[in-house]
Order: sequence, then C-alpha cells, then structure tokens
Amino acid sequence: MKKLLFFLLCLILVGCANNKDYVSSLDEVFSSAEKPMIIRANNYGNYYDYYIPSDTSEFNSGPLYSLLEYDNSRFLMDVNIAGIVSQRYYPDNTLAEEGFFDDSKQVYEKRGVYVNSEDETLDYIYKLFQYEDCYLACLRSRDLIFYAYISEDDIVPVTSRMLLMAKGVHVKEEEVIADYSLKDVIDYEKKQVNLFETIMPVNGNINDFMVDKKDEQSTE
Repeated sequence: MKKLLFFLLCLILVGCANNKDYVSSLDEVFSSAEKPMIIRANNYGNYYDYYIPSDTSEFNSGPLYSLLEYDNSRFLMDVNIAGIVSQRYYPDNTLAEEGFFDDSKQVYEKRGVYVNSEDETLDYIYKLFQYEDCYLACLRSRDLIFYAYISEDDIVPVTSRMLLMAKGVHVKEEEVIADYSLKDVIDYEKKQVNLFETIMPVNGNINDFMVDKKDEQSTE
C-alpha cells in the first residue's frame, strides 16, 4: 500500500512539474514580446506581408489568412478585420476578446504588448485551453488573430512561432479599411469558425473548446 501511495504521489508531482514547465516557458516566450526585432517578410499579399520561419510550412493560404504547420501541429494566422475597422472608427476601444471559447477549459492567459518590425507597439491577449490531451491556443492583437491546435509538447515552440510571426507581419490597414464595410466584418467573423476548423485533425472537434450556446440559452 505504501509503495502504491508513493507511486501515485510521484505521478502527481510529475504532472505538476510538467504544468509548471510549460507555464514558466510561456512566460519566458512572452518576456521577449517588447524587444524590437528586424524581421523581413518572405511572403506578400494584397492585405498583408508576412514572415514564415524556415522550420514552419504553409499548406494553404488566402488573401486574409495563412494555414501553417510546425512539427505535427497546425496553426492559423488570420487578419483581424474587425479589430482594424474598430480601431479606425472607435480608437478608444480596448482590445476585444472573441468570446468563442469555454473559459472553464482555460489553463493559461497572458496579456501585454509586443513591438512589431515596424516599431509599432500593439496590445495582445494570449489564451490556452485544454480538452483532455489536446490544447487550443489563441493569440489576438488589433491586426491579427492566431489559432493553434497543439499537443502539450508543441505548446511552447508553436506559441513562440506565432509571436515571432505577429512581430514580423505588415498589415496594409488602408486596403483593409477600403475593402471591408461593417457588414463585411460580420460576415467574415461568421466564417472564422469554419476556417480554423481546418487546423484540426479528422478526429478533432472545435466544439469541444467552445461555449455551448444551447446551455447559454437555457439559462436565460
């Protein structure tokens, strides 16, 4: 019995150590967010130019998004049209959250500012959600939104690459403002869920991370 209790205690301690490992490592990743970096874009588009690290591949893209892969994890970089339009017409508004995800599954959060390659300072919100052995990370700023579906081993390296890419992106805000009205923003936001579903494997389900709208309605 003593041996069993000792074994269970070791498992608990190992689990706690692993959790602290990724928490402290994420803190370290974001500790460099405010440091200026010279990052040159290697991909160009109508609405934004962006940098992809050499160890990261792009397997799909569109005018406003890029679907990327690092190791066995996928992540999405999306131009934040709503944030850009809102900042133009309501400059006093603070950075808004998407409100899609179930906060009861949140295991980590970081808020702060990062300095991009054009020496602009942008607010960001980073959240990490866990569902069983899977994690969903979301990094959001005025200009960009990143979503990642990752294993625990890839939490830190993928988050590091998301932040690096955010710092290296040049969003052509005037073109975004000119081409997207408020109605277009609403329509585009509705498509986001379908878009970041493509980063998940066949056996994944984005609904596992999201707020249950039926439950919300039943409590009203």
